[in-house]
Amino acid sequence: MNITYPPIPVARAPISVEQLGHELTKGTAFLLIPTELLYFAIYFHNKGLHRIYEFLTILSLATFWLAAYAAPISCGSARCLQHFAVAIGTMKLLDIWARQIPLPIYSGKTLADWKLALIILTELRYESFTPNHIRVSKDQEDFDEPTQLGIHVAMFAFLQALPQNFSTVLAFEVMLGIYILWTGMQLLLRYKNSPALFGPLYRIDSLTGFWSESWHNAFASPCTSLAYVPLRHGLPKFGVPVVMARSLGVLGAFNLMAIFHMYALSPILDQQGLLRMGMFFFLNGVATVSEAAIWGHKKHWVKTVLAWTFETIIASWAASGLNIPNGLSQIRWMAVCEARTY
Repeated sequence: MNITYPPIPVARAPISVEQLGHELTKGTAFLLIPTELLYFAIYFHNKGLHRIYEFLTILSLATFWLAAYAAPISCGSARCLQHFAVAIGTMKLLDIWARQIPLPIYSGKTLADWKLALIILTELRYESFTPNHIRVSKDQEDFDEPTQLGIHVAMFAFLQALPQNFSTVLAFEVMLGIYILWTGMQLLLRYKNSPALFGPLYRIDSLTGFWSESWHNAFASPCTSLAYVPLRHGLPKFGVPVVMARSLGVLGAFNLMAIFHMYALSPILDQQGLLRMGMFFFLNGVATVSEAAIWGHKKHWVKTVLAWTFETIIASWAASGLNIPNGLSQIRWMAVCEARTY
């Protein structure tokens, strides 16, 4: 006797989520190729085989930028992550190329070449090396990162309870969201001796302190080697005063970050959003240089009020053009690949 049973229904993820997973897998698989080339470039650099290093560096750089064509991604959110990976890989390659000899010196015990190359590859901030460009404020001398993460999560949750149609609320939520995501990854993936990525955002007392000590310093090294140092030391050779060259070096670093973020976020932002993102970094650079020229390192409550006022205004203006959903409850998780439709 034939007995048939109706098929058991199996829950399927929404098509958009399946697409995101498939394309992230495809994009990540291809990006492993230039990452491996970058690793071996560093390895042969440490071995003193500079011709091989130069060849692998050029090959890795070309392969990073071929990713969008060799592994095309249609999901905007996945393509955004792909762009971030390409931009970070490019800055890492160019940062090492700009430094070349000597690279930062490892501060710990002597390591095997393969392990040293792995640490250089994975440490964006060269925190295990000297010299590095991490500036730690006095607020971080006795800094409990998990506790601070909890405080900032609570601040984010409080903002979620406020009306979400105000751009200022959205701007602070974006900043806190970045803090929470980066710090969460830092606590999971950090090396034992890695310092905190952020200082307490609620203790910011100046624009200079915000960008050099409180905000994340993941890209301090490429900003220094690719923008600040060439302008700071190159312009005086053409008669530019050192003070002006130093200021232009700082502006160059902010402009590098503007280009980085505009490229990385181009899959999910429209033209207006990208323009505001670029202007956010450019105007912050101008304001930071101006603050340093007027106040120097002096602390004053007026300086703090001006810094918070400026950052609130410019961040609110930028956020109002980014097509951000009004709160977590308004995010269309089932349409994650249609980020521009909010």
